Amino acid sequence: MFNARMKPHGGIRPYSHKSLTREIAIRPLATPRRLIIPLRQHTGPAAVPIVAEGESVAAGQLIAEARERMSAPVHSALSGVVTSVTTGDQGCITIKVSDQQSPAPRLTAAEGLSETQTMLSLIEQAGIVGMGGAMFPAADKIRMSLRYPIETLIVNGGECEPYLTTDDRLMREQAEFIIGGIRYLQTITQARQVYIGIEDNKTEAIARLDELCRQEDHIEVVILPSLYPIGSAKQMIEAVTGRQIPQNRRSTEMGVLVQNVGTCIAIFHAIRFGKPVTHRVITVSGRAIEQPGNLLVPIGTPIKEIIGQCGGLKTQPARMVLGGPMMGRAVDDLDVPINKGTSGLLLLTGDELPQTKPSACLRCGRCLDACPMSLAPLSLFAELKNDGFAKAQQQGLNACLLCGSCAYVCPAALPLTQFFDWGQQQLRLLKRQEDKMERTRQNSANRQARLAKEAAAKAAALAAKPARRSRRAATTPEDPSC
Repeated sequence: MFNARMKPHGGIRPYSHKSLTREIAIRPLATPRRLIIPLRQHTGPAAVPIVAEGESVAAGQLIAEARERMSAPVHSALSGVVTSVTTGDQGCITIKVSDQQSPAPRLTAAEGLSETQTMLSLIEQAGIVGMGGAMFPAADKIRMSLRYPIETLIVNGGECEPYLTTDDRLMREQAEFIIGGIRYLQTITQARQVYIGIEDNKTEAIARLDELCRQEDHIEVVILPSLYPIGSAKQMIEAVTGRQIPQNRRSTEMGVLVQNVGTCIAIFHAIRFGKPVTHRVITVSGRAIEQPGNLLVPIGTPIKEIIGQCGGLKTQPARMVLGGPMMGRAVDDLDVPINKGTSGLLLLTGDELPQTKPSACLRCGRCLDACPMSLAPLSLFAELKNDGFAKAQQQGLNACLLCGSCAYVCPAALPLTQFFDWGQQQLRLLKRQEDKMERTRQNSANRQARLAKEAAAKAAALAAKPARRSRRAATTPEDPSC
């Protein structure tokens, strides 16, 4: 066990609010009445349903297949009857949960595979994605990392967002499963050294994992400063290894792979027990909820089911957030379900929200000091206000983590993060349009080349016809009657 090698640039220290749930053990949610399971719980294209309305499904049964790269299969968390199926990126499968629960058969890999291929197949079949919120398909991430020699595996136990205590409780209660997942990842990647990065405010988690790591070769706990966003991959790598990852390169190219502690647990269960991802632990917190806590929730459970099983609301929340308060998603529909990447459900009162109104920039420079990616937030903001997307891209807009650090420290309450999120969306839209135009141009060029080739072939055929006629006339004998 050792302290972080360096403090990454930027970052903030918001009030944690973790005391609301830090000492509350994980408890399972009682069986909900229905599940609304999204088909897109990963970064790539939505999964394709393989069940129909009226069909009975078992707990753990595959209900939607991944048919493209960066996609992930979807399984039913509980037994029940399918009541509706919609497709597309916003599609979902709704299941009326049965009173009697029957599990589906465990996952198995095809015969004849190597040890590494078998483990990757089980990870892929289980539908494991980044459980820290990124939701990048784990099997694809690991396969991409294998293009390079991986020397270092970093297990991310930072959990720097306020309110959230999910990873803290997992490290304290399921540390053995984390170590089990690490062993499998070591076997797959052949990583020579493993570091488990944990913030210094999680003393019990540090002690528990350090105790287990003493029995392991090449696995060490690294104590990180309690700094947001230390849980971001590049900041984690910088703090643990002292190395900075350039903006235009992936960490795997530098020989480093990062996985969340929850992802390690899911990998252990998939390989050891053949279990798909059907449940996840979330933190339910905020001063508007009667009984905050850490819950093991079936994926697809609607928000209102969770609120009802946490004692209901003490007061009408000013904001509901899925995830953490810095990078989470505000929602206003109680039927919105929990997905694989949901780390928390926050029911916040007005007192827990910033009250300032936007005003003119004070030129204080706090946003420069806070940005973990060493960007110039005010300059990016000015470019985006004038639709200067190209200049904003040159200044590193795509490198922005959307962590909200700059907006948090801004005394003028400028909507910096909202503008940067919108700017990145616009850049993606422009890129899709450019790609479409390029495909259209290429298709047109291919069509012109094909037409020219066909025309040349026809011309050659026509040119060859008179020659054949003349040869035929020369070989025909004269008519004696002429």
